[in-house]
Amino acid sequence: METKNILDVEKFVVACNDMLSGKFLDLNKRLDKFLSVLTKSEDILDLLGECLDGFDEDTEFAKAFALDKKTGSAKVNLPVEDDKRLALCTTIFNDIINDKLNANQFLETYFKDNKITSMQNFLNKIIRPYRDTICKLFELSPDLTIEDINKFKEEAKIEQQEENEIVKEEDEFPHLDELLNEINKTCNQILSMLKFEKKRTDVLDDVEFIVNSILKACDRKDLMVINGLVIGLNYVSKKFKSIKSFVSDLNNMIYDYYEYLAGNTSEE
Repeated sequence: METKNILDVEKFVVACNDMLSGKFLDLNKRLDKFLSVLTKSEDILDLLGECLDGFDEDTEFAKAFALDKKTGSAKVNLPVEDDKRLALCTTIFNDIINDKLNANQFLETYFKDNKITSMQNFLNKIIRPYRDTICKLFELSPDLTIEDINKFKEEAKIEQQEENEIVKEEDEFPHLDELLNEINKTCNQILSMLKFEKKRTDVLDDVEFIVNSILKACDRKDLMVINGLVIGLNYVSKKFKSIKSFVSDLNNMIYDYYEYLAGNTSEE
């Protein structure tokens, strides 16, 4: 599901987990805080708006909550459809905090249990499936913690810094990737030509070492290092006529690029 700010959805999942793990007596106040986190997520509000459109609360409530007339025992069966489940739970939350539904009476009527408290039963049968449905639709883990969110925020911060560095680099060195691609291509052509050399020599090793170093510098986008290595290549490659034109091409590429940068700077 496309989101505008997944962090706000994650915060709500954590709020759900806080509800599930917490101990409290006043459901109204707890739901009020719970929903205040929900309403900060534009993505969840958009989703709930779609779910509530045309939703028949009375009909779905009657289907989900039933009392056995003989024993008085209650059965709670939320809708299997994600949209109806979210819509029904949301209307129940709103009805409780707006005093349209008495929280204590609602808990005692439908969530009374001999093994656990009615509050815990409510959390298990209403809050947990509500959380799980949100997680399912937004493809999130239901076990999210505040530590996870802080980790995601730090990772997002680092990612943003890296993107800013890329933008800054592109501003300072426009079309650098195009230049590096050409340098890569020429260096690989040089290495291919050197394979035809019949005799291995120390000088040949030096040439190959410098060319491979240029390729590594291209990966790091380090133009200054590339420039220095090409200058060195000019001297060690003099004996190899087969690559003379390629070395010349490297020199011309870098010279033309610095001329291009100088022209851009002067225009500014």
